[in-house]
Amino acid sequence: MTFSLDNAIVYDIESFPNCFTFSMEMLRSDTKATWEISEFRDDSVQLMDFFRWLSQCQVPMIGFNNINYDYPICHMLYGGSRKGYIDAYQKTTEIIEGNDKFGHIIWADNRFAPQIDLFKLHHFDNRARSTGLKSLQINMRSESVVDMPVENGTVLTKQQIDELLIPYNLHDVTETKRFTLFSEEAIQFRINMIDKFGLEVLNWNDTKIGEQTVIQKLGDDLCYDRSSGKRKMRQTPRSTIALKNIIFPYIKFDTPEFKRVHEYMSEQVLRAEELSIDEFTSIKTKGVFTDLSANLGGVQFHYGVGGIHGSVENKRIEAGGDWIIRDIDVAALYPSIAIKNNLAPHHLGAPFVKIYSELPKERKRWQVEKGKKCPEANALKLASNGVYGKSNSIYSVFYDPQFTMSVTINGQLLLSMLIEKLIAVPTLRIIQANTDGVTYYIDKNHEPEAARVCSMWEIQTMLTLESTDYKRMWIKDVNNYIAESLDGSLKLKGAYWTPDPCNYHHSIADAQPVSWHKNFSNVVSVRAAVAHMVHGVDIEMFIRNCINSFDFMCAVKVKRSDLLLWGLQPMQRNTRFYISTDGESLVKRMPSVGPAGQFKKANDVPDHEYKRVMNETGGQWDERVCTKNKSKYEARETAINAGYKVTVCNDSRQFRFDNVNYNFYINESKKLLVI
Repeated sequence: MTFSLDNAIVYDIESFPNCFTFSMEMLRSDTKATWEISEFRDDSVQLMDFFRWLSQCQVPMIGFNNINYDYPICHMLYGGSRKGYIDAYQKTTEIIEGNDKFGHIIWADNRFAPQIDLFKLHHFDNRARSTGLKSLQINMRSESVVDMPVENGTVLTKQQIDELLIPYNLHDVTETKRFTLFSEEAIQFRINMIDKFGLEVLNWNDTKIGEQTVIQKLGDDLCYDRSSGKRKMRQTPRSTIALKNIIFPYIKFDTPEFKRVHEYMSEQVLRAEELSIDEFTSIKTKGVFTDLSANLGGVQFHYGVGGIHGSVENKRIEAGGDWIIRDIDVAALYPSIAIKNNLAPHHLGAPFVKIYSELPKERKRWQVEKGKKCPEANALKLASNGVYGKSNSIYSVFYDPQFTMSVTINGQLLLSMLIEKLIAVPTLRIIQANTDGVTYYIDKNHEPEAARVCSMWEIQTMLTLESTDYKRMWIKDVNNYIAESLDGSLKLKGAYWTPDPCNYHHSIADAQPVSWHKNFSNVVSVRAAVAHMVHGVDIEMFIRNCINSFDFMCAVKVKRSDLLLWGLQPMQRNTRFYISTDGESLVKRMPSVGPAGQFKKANDVPDHEYKRVMNETGGQWDERVCTKNKSKYEARETAINAGYKVTVCNDSRQFRFDNVNYNFYINESKKLLVI
């Protein structure tokens, strides 16, 4: 089908007891409009005409969380609602307060116009990545960050609609449009996938595209069971996983430390915890190996079900003369382990092994034919990576936690084998190991011996190593470090990452950030520390000469139940600020976790027993259920940047360089230094 963003619109709705507004802006022009249906005005005829045009021309409608909220309300109105704003608000209440997660969704083949939901596309519906439009406004460095100016559920006056609601509605549309432009490459990739998957793909995250690519290759009959008359995913739940049964027999160690780890793992049995989801169980994996570690070559290596981690700490290491810093990574570690060892979710068996092993080859063919970044090659890359992740999800046809554990447990043991052999090479010192790779420091005269170790390991494991040499490294710990390549490019991890690390004075709009869900606070201190360590730039000079106000901005977000106070003044839930020489303290006030003023429940006391005794005593302290120190439930407060004054700057035009507390930013930068 023909599908283009050239005539696309970006939209957002607002719904109140006596008012509904629909605002939109054309993606490729500044044309914008708002329709209002309220007790004061009725644009319903004109809005329905606009909806008909969208439907007839199949105009893409782009929004943020529109699949779950905005579109179902628009669909209802277009379907012939006679009560207008009353029905819209009732539908709003049902969606927000209801328990039916999917009951209001209109699926792609029934929509009057195609929907593109940036919330779903970027996987912000994943709890670990959850991000709202206001947080994105902060990360996009918007001129103003605006929360809803009136309380939800308010019966609005005409003045509130005209002066508060509609400007807010249009502001959200403008900001959604800005985020759309950041997301255009990702959207276009999905448009190129429509012929393969249909319109649904427009709102799939990367992992789902990968998952569906493999499902399509495997075939519906292998992935789903219809014997009951309903389409049901085939899966392999596990009640237990004995690790001795999944550890590869060719894994062997010579050193006592790694032998001990190997033996310990071989004795472990992972057990399932019951979930209230059909008959499925979920293997308990987190925290299983909390204290499992080994010390070898002066580095403490920590193990978990996800991978091995170990590193020197607070060290600066420099190559040169006779010394080399070499980083070696296993190419596509997790997919490669599965492919080379014929691993598969039990219920998918040999067909999965065959198809999964063909993905890398097919990807290379597409890259040769159409280029490295062609949609077909990208989809296959997502397929290789996504399937492994889905194998531990009870919502996937790939669900088999034993397959997941077979990959991750063996992955870290295989990497341990490599580390053990490398450490035996003269002069070689391990700098760090992290899930799929090892970085080491070695006298170049002994590098051929290390290379032979790597080659032998590749032959034994059938995995492929890729290497990069670094000029210098600054390592705070395994998750936070700087690595400078021979060409001067920088790899920045953890605390040293910024949205635009290679150009200290560009705004974020000039670069694609790696992860929109992160907090981009206090960029200037990070960049100053990196500039000082890498280029020898004076930190104070760097910070005092920074002319980008957004680099000084910090952000805080509080829950709906919390109150954010700047001095005595309540602030919006998403607030942007900077540390200043004058201003007020910023405090998050949280409600008490129990009835305010009541004696706290002691640990390990069941709720029902606590309530029974408190009712019996009339709320008086009782040693059977209350804490010994007779503490009471009360509201809690947490200071944001305790000890410093801040100035709220949701409107960036209110920023003042003469009010910046430069000492704060300088001190924060110095904390990041590794000398």
